[in-house]
Amino acid sequence: MSSSLAGESTPSPIPSPTMTAPLEGFFAQFATLGFRYNQNSTAHNNFGRLRRESAGWNSDSATIASLRVDFNDALVQQFNFLFGTDSDLGAWQNLCGVIDITPVPDTIDDCTRLVWDANVNIVDLLESMRTGEPVHKFATLDELRVYTRKNKGKMFPKESAYTGGLLKELLREIINPYLGNRRNGSAKRKGRRARRRAAAAAQSSP
Repeated sequence: MSSSLAGESTPSPIPSPTMTAPLEGFFAQFATLGFRYNQNSTAHNNFGRLRRESAGWNSDSATIASLRVDFNDALVQQFNFLFGTDSDLGAWQNLCGVIDITPVPDTIDDCTRLVWDANVNIVDLLESMRTGEPVHKFATLDELRVYTRKNKGKMFPKESAYTGGLLKELLREIINPYLGNRRNGSAKRKGRRARRRAAAAAQSSP
C-alpha cells in the first residue's frame, strides 16, 4: 500500500484548491474500510485513530507495519506541497512569511539564518497552515528539542525519499544533537551553503 503523491517543486508554491493534499490522499486510501478523515483534527491524531481502527481490519501484518512509513512519507510530501522542495530564494522568502519574519530578507543566507534562529517545530508549522494560527517560536534549540521529545507526535521524520533541499535545511538534531561548536546550524548545512555560493559564483563568471 503506497501513499506516494508527487511533491511540488515551485519556488513559491500556491497549491490549487482542486489539488488533493498528500495527507488527505493518504487517509483517503482507508475510506473504503470505514475510516473517516477529520479535517478539524491534527494529522497525528488522525493517524492514531487510524492505527486503533486498523486493529479490527483483516489486514496482514506487513500492511499494518507499513502505515507508519507511508504516514511519514505523507508528512514530508505535505511539506513539499505547501512550501516546495527547492532551496531557492523564493521558497525561503515564502517560509519567512509563514513564520512571520519581518521584513522578509533579500538573500538566501539571511533567510536561512533567521528561519534557523526561529526554532519552530515542523509538525506545528504544517498544522499552522491548516488552522491559520501562528506557529510558536522557541527561544533556543534546546527548548525546541525538549518540547519535541516530550510530545512524541511532534517528531518530524528525518529519513524519507521525498525530502527536498528546503526541508533538509530545516531538520534539526532532536534525538542525536550535534555536539560541535556552531551558532546557526550543522557542518552539513554550512557545507551545502558554501557549495551553493560557489555554484552561483561559477554561473555569474564570464
